[in-house]
Amino acid sequence: LIQTELKTIRQFQKRKIQVEKELDDLKENLRNTERKHQETLRRLEGRFFEEKKCFVL
Repeated sequence: LIQTELKTIRQFQKRKIQVEKELDDLKENLRNTERKHQETLRRLEGRFFEEKKCFVL
């Protein structure tokens, strides 16, 4: 019985490490996606204001 419980605990610990790594990877991907989104947004806003200036002049 104790051996079975120890085995279960070890399996849980291994799975926990895997899930934590997956979570870290997802967080990193989210940060990268957010950064790219912000860069794209700034670029598009800049383009919009440049075009708007051309129409005003």
